[in-house]
Amino acid sequence: MLTEVQPATQKFPGRFGELVQFPLQRIHIELTNVCNFDCTFCPKQEMTRHYEYMDFERVCGIIDEIAEYKMAEKITFHVMGEPFMHPRFFEILEHAAERGVKTGITTNGTYLDEEMGIKLEKVTASQVNISLQTPDEESFKTRKSRRMKFEEYHNRILEFIGTCLKQAKPPKIKVHFLNTSIKSEVPGEDWDVGTMSVINNAKELRKTFSYWAKEVHKICPPMSDEEKAKVEKKIDKLSTFKWNVVEVAPNIFFETYILNTWGNAFAEGGNVVPAKTGYCSALSDHFAILCSGDLIYCCVDFDGKTVAGNVFQNSITEILNTQPVIDAVEGFQNHKVIHPHCQKCLGGSTWLKSKLNSIGSIVIWKYLKNFFYKKT
Repeated sequence: MLTEVQPATQKFPGRFGELVQFPLQRIHIELTNVCNFDCTFCPKQEMTRHYEYMDFERVCGIIDEIAEYKMAEKITFHVMGEPFMHPRFFEILEHAAERGVKTGITTNGTYLDEEMGIKLEKVTASQVNISLQTPDEESFKTRKSRRMKFEEYHNRILEFIGTCLKQAKPPKIKVHFLNTSIKSEVPGEDWDVGTMSVINNAKELRKTFSYWAKEVHKICPPMSDEEKAKVEKKIDKLSTFKWNVVEVAPNIFFETYILNTWGNAFAEGGNVVPAKTGYCSALSDHFAILCSGDLIYCCVDFDGKTVAGNVFQNSITEILNTQPVIDAVEGFQNHKVIHPHCQKCLGGSTWLKSKLNSIGSIVIWKYLKNFFYKKT
């Protein structure tokens, strides 16, 4: 087992350090934008960036700077791509553990199995997000998997979960399911890549969660009938018109993700009325670093439209203290949306919907966020 080396930390310098409270919730690092799936609901087909992997030494350098200032509660390996495809992924996790930096992983689940569970225990990953999304054979077709059938996919995920739950300190595992009950906001403005249909109503949601909960209960440490009944009771109260999180077993959470357009990336013809007012937690609770080294405002910016600088050329502290970043943060704090891409992301297909989205972003993400999110 690795011995953690607690880094000497110091206050984050400059104006950014005055505006934002540290540590941030998370920092996303995209190890690669290459993925072995071609999911219909993913903006991969809209991405113009070329495919690449971040060099091992450069990843370690980023982790070292994050550790130096204790910038975030954890690093999450996620933006685009499948992190397990990086040839030195476990060495990267080991380096983060040695520097005392907690890590989270977002994976499509294809590389998970008993062996991966054992390897992850050695590098102490604190959280694994499994983008199951398509929980049955029919919806799995939208993943466009060339080599894996749904049965194998299903079994691999459960095998991995079962292995982790046997560990002395298992990671927190969040299994994500795609909620498609709220589709395109305008008739005829459906996704260019085709209509998605996974979980469309409360009955389907409850049925899906119930099935997978029972599958988890077969391989997790024994639970009493009363404990299982409590899980079923929670599932029976779920609604598709909100964000749902259910703990189905110790350290195992099921979570719904509502189908979205990745910042209006799928808007037909690119027609979006930009939002000049609104709020977003980008930069104040997280930011992301793409595999090219570009530092971007948030993890939804899959194509790098909000590049603030490149961490291979300048330090993270220098980039976050540049004037455009400061302007963006101060703008959000005053309910002003400064960057053109952020204006598009928070906008809508009509003037009215853009205004509603603006107001909703302020009410929900600034004032009601703590109501929707609870810490575990």
